[in-house]
Amino acid sequence: MQSIPLAIVLQLIGSFCFALSARYQNSAIRREVRHNQNRHSLKGEQLWASLKNPRWWQGMAFMGVSLGCQITALFFAPVTVVQPVGLMAFPWSVILQARLARRRIGRTEAGLVAVTVGATAIFTAIVSFYAAGESQLTVWKVFAGALVIYLLAASFGGLGTHGPKTWRSLFWGSGGAMFYGLEASLVRTLINFARQHDWLDNPLFWGILACLLVGSVTAGWMVQQGYATGQAEMVVASMTITSPVIAVCFGIFVLGEGQRFNPGVGLAVMACGFIAIAGVVALTHIKAHQPVVVDTSEIRQVVD
Repeated sequence: MQSIPLAIVLQLIGSFCFALSARYQNSAIRREVRHNQNRHSLKGEQLWASLKNPRWWQGMAFMGVSLGCQITALFFAPVTVVQPVGLMAFPWSVILQARLARRRIGRTEAGLVAVTVGATAIFTAIVSFYAAGESQLTVWKVFAGALVIYLLAASFGGLGTHGPKTWRSLFWGSGGAMFYGLEASLVRTLINFARQHDWLDNPLFWGILACLLVGSVTAGWMVQQGYATGQAEMVVASMTITSPVIAVCFGIFVLGEGQRFNPGVGLAVMACGFIAIAGVVALTHIKAHQPVVVDTSEIRQVVD
């Protein structure tokens, strides 16, 4: 059964929960790396200390809700529809940060948020109309696509460790986002596979599931590194840019969800995607030069 409006609503809720998750976990991690001016990677003992902080687990709870919303949405719509809505996590994060710092959002920030939201909405509307619901899976394409994403994510992990200090958080977040984009794509792959095959005793199903689980764990670790080396907004920004791009490319080229696209639709989708990503990049540039706010006590005002 396909219900694109329901899938979009679920992903919107999930994007807000993801922004809250990032805020809480960033707070817990930053308390352990207060003097990390050189933006070094998170050490094992620092991560362990963060796990003892209730705020980290509160963030994990919101992450669980976000993941649940996303997986449920993927039962009702193609990944090329669901994942781009996740771009909304960054505007949510900007609003949360402003409330946390007790400041108003500037005109430039507000304008960029509006551009990002508008472009995302148009992108989603176009893809919702033209995306193919389901097509026959080609197994070698699934594993080849996953391998390419693994290699790309590993390269971004290297940049997160040794790249320019200002952008390390963005690199770590982008690497994690590649895995999250792959995760969403593989969830949709498993759903399609189960609908088309007798999956319970099929080794291919379990092989795809293994790729999904390994990627999910690695993504979580990379995101924590991103929190240790920068602001929550930087991590959310990198994820909201990279994850939809990975998922959309996987959906179109591997899962065949772009079969109904014509050149005009393709150009419109690319234009909207470019505008939305440009808005997030511009917001990221602004956030990179703002001080980090660690205390999360004010978040309750947003949630209540």
